[in-house]
Amino acid sequence: MSRIQELIGALSEKEVVLRGPVAKANGTCKICGKPAKFFRTSFSALEYRISAICQACQDYYFGDGESTPA
Repeated sequence: MSRIQELIGALSEKEVVLRGPVAKANGTCKICGKPAKFFRTSFSALEYRISAICQACQDYYFGDGESTPA
């Protein structure tokens, strides 16, 4: 399964959908639930503000394929 398909699956899970607003309010990741405080670029920070996905999960799903999920 490709990472994009895996991401679509994760984002389709009811628990992940429900965690979105809470994750943004608490500064956590809606996928892994860990703190989302560090972002390498302004684009990564913007992506978090849109999607509530932390840097580690962004690296895993959108990155070079060498990262592991958080």
